[in-house]
Amino acid sequence: MSGATARGSTITVSRRARALPLDAALWMVLCALLVLVAHSLAEARGLKVSEYWSGTISLVGFVILGWYSVRKRSLWFSLRVLRLTGHILPARWQQGMIVVDRLESWRAVHITLGILVALPLWWHVSSGLMSLVEMLLALATALLLLSGVFGVVIQEYLPPVIEIMPEREVRLQDVASRIDATYVEAEEKVLGHPEALVQAYLKNLKPILEADRIAPRWRLLGATLGRRDLGSEMCAQWHQAASQFGDDASVWNELVALTARKLNLEHNAFNLNFSTAWLTFHIVLAVGTFALLVLHVVSVLYFYGL
Repeated sequence: MSGATARGSTITVSRRARALPLDAALWMVLCALLVLVAHSLAEARGLKVSEYWSGTISLVGFVILGWYSVRKRSLWFSLRVLRLTGHILPARWQQGMIVVDRLESWRAVHITLGILVALPLWWHVSSGLMSLVEMLLALATALLLLSGVFGVVIQEYLPPVIEIMPEREVRLQDVASRIDATYVEAEEKVLGHPEALVQAYLKNLKPILEADRIAPRWRLLGATLGRRDLGSEMCAQWHQAASQFGDDASVWNELVALTARKLNLEHNAFNLNFSTAWLTFHIVLAVGTFALLVLHVVSVLYFYGL
């Protein structure tokens, strides 16, 4: 990863952090406590929110939460709104609108509202018996909330971890290219050396360099959580064997270093996949939840009207 890319990653994380008054995980905990306190106070004082209002507030919350995904993928609406406000608002207010429309600001709103919307939802599901659709909707909403919390923790934890790893490419295609280049470099380096070294390479190192993935996922995850150099850890035994090759010990160590690089690139790819796989699940779950929500609203309007 280039210096500019690393600085860009650091700036992105820094701007995300500035959009929230606290660490994102602590902020979610604070919002969850606020939901619990508000619900407890409402019950203690006998405050009842009707199904209509709790459902309407929840629906509005879901629409705002969903708009974050739209904003990430398209600037069409934002540009037109900002052009319109640019003709109406003073320059100082317009600058505030631009700040509000930044992705880190939308993310902060998404995280905050994603937790706080649990309060009207709690009131709504506590108002009576639920049909099958409503039970499925409640389950999908709970899973959606949990996957979102999990995703925020990953987004906060992984970037600093990746930046201290030996290999830190930011695109999977770059990881694949470097793995191929590492294999070619090792194959060229072993040529012309004694048979003992070549045979040791073929038996111990080449299978690692050729394989799509050597380390099991649980070990890759453990290395991420422990912030460990997986390549050096797995290749330590091969470094110890260098002395048996005499004058070619330095060549053997170079081959082991290439093997360690390949393992670290595997770890790099795992971290990249791990950082985005949850989002696919979150989006699919969000689409399913929205479909159930529409079905719920339509059925309520059909059977009970406005």
